[in-house]
Amino acid sequence: MASGAKSFILNRKSDWQSKSIIKNLEFKNDVLISSNKSGENGVYISESFDSLQTETVWNRLRLDVDVPPSAIYKLRIYAGDTTEIMIPMPGIKGRSRVDINEYIIDPDVDINRKIDMFDDIGAEVYQNPQDILLYGLKGRYLWVCLEIINYEQEALSIKSMKVEFPQISFLDYLPEIYRESEDKNSFLARFVGIFQSIYVDLEDKIDYTPLKFDTDRTTKDFLNWIADWLSIKDASIWGEKRLRQLIKEAVKIYKIKGTKRAIAKVVQEYAGIEPIIVEQFDVKGNMYYDKQRTVVENLFGNNGYVFTVMVSGNYVKDTESYFELLRVINGVKPVDSICNLVVLNDQIYLDYHCYVGINSFITTNEELVLNTNQRDVNNLIISKAVNT
Repeated sequence: MASGAKSFILNRKSDWQSKSIIKNLEFKNDVLISSNKSGENGVYISESFDSLQTETVWNRLRLDVDVPPSAIYKLRIYAGDTTEIMIPMPGIKGRSRVDINEYIIDPDVDINRKIDMFDDIGAEVYQNPQDILLYGLKGRYLWVCLEIINYEQEALSIKSMKVEFPQISFLDYLPEIYRESEDKNSFLARFVGIFQSIYVDLEDKIDYTPLKFDTDRTTKDFLNWIADWLSIKDASIWGEKRLRQLIKEAVKIYKIKGTKRAIAKVVQEYAGIEPIIVEQFDVKGNMYYDKQRTVVENLFGNNGYVFTVMVSGNYVKDTESYFELLRVINGVKPVDSICNLVVLNDQIYLDYHCYVGINSFITTNEELVLNTNQRDVNNLIISKAVNT
C-alpha cells in the first residue's frame, strides 16, 4: 500500500457477508444497497477486524457510497484490545460480560439491541462520513456498525469500505520538535493527516492505474472512456458485457479493419450470429450471372462499392435493432463502401433472398386438390415448399 499501512477492504458480496450480520440490505453486482422497502432501517454490523497487535492505533476508514438526498447513515466504530465487554442485559441487574463477536451473530438478540450495544460501550459515532481519520481509536480489534435510514424509497448504495491500520503519520518525517507530543490524536497530527490522506489517495490511484485498463475489472464509466480512446463508435449500443469483449478483441479487429473478416467478426461479437457476406466479385463471378442479371442486381446491386451482409431474422426483430447492427458494421467497413444489410426472414418470396438450407428447405410431395367438384379429373400433385 502506498502509505505503508495495511488494510481491510470490503468490495465484494462475499467480503460483506463474511463474519457479519446484515439486515434489510441487498446486493446488486457486489454493491450493498438499502432501498428501505420494508420500512425498517438497513443495518450492517461486522465482527472484529483483527490487527494482530495490541494497542494498535487505527489510521483511516473510507467509504465509497452514493447517498440520495432523502437518506442518511450513521457509522459507529469501536476499538479495544479484548473482545469481551460489560453491557446491561434485559432482566438482569447490573451488567454482564459478553463476547462482542458472539453477541453480534447471536440470532436471539434483537438487531436494535446490537446497535445500542455500540452506544453503551462508548463507540465513536459519525453521520454520513466518507473519509474518517481513526487516530482516536486504539486497540487490537475494531468493530463497525453501519445503520442506514431511508426517509423515502430511494436506494443508498455502498460500493466499498476500506479500513487502514496502523497509524502512519507524516509527522515522522518532520523535525523532532514537531514529534515531541506523544498524543497521536493531536491537532498537528490530524492537520497533517489531511494532506497525508490526499497524498496517499493520489498514490493509490497511480498504483491501481493498471487495473483501470483491465476490461474484466474496470468500471463501466472507464470502460466507455477506453472505447472512446480506441475510437469505437456508438459504444453505448453494445451494452457493458459485449463492450468488454469487443475491447479485448479491438487490436485484432483493427489489424483487419475494412475487410470481410473484420465485418464478420464485429457482427459475431455484437449479435452472436455468423453473417453471410457477399461482395460484388462473388456475384459477377457466378456462372449464371449473365442469365439472371436483372434478378441478381436487384438483390445485390450493380455498384462495385456495394457489399451485402445477410443475417438471421431471429436477431433483427425490429427497426431499432436493424439500424443498430448497421451502425456497428459501418464502424469497420471501408469508408467508400456501402453496406446492404439483409434480414433473412422465414418466408418465401419469389426473386428475393430465399436460400435452400438457410431460410427454407424442400420436403416430400403432398397432394393438393384444386377443384373439389372434379376431384377425379383434376387431382394435381405439386411440390410444396415449407418454411423453416
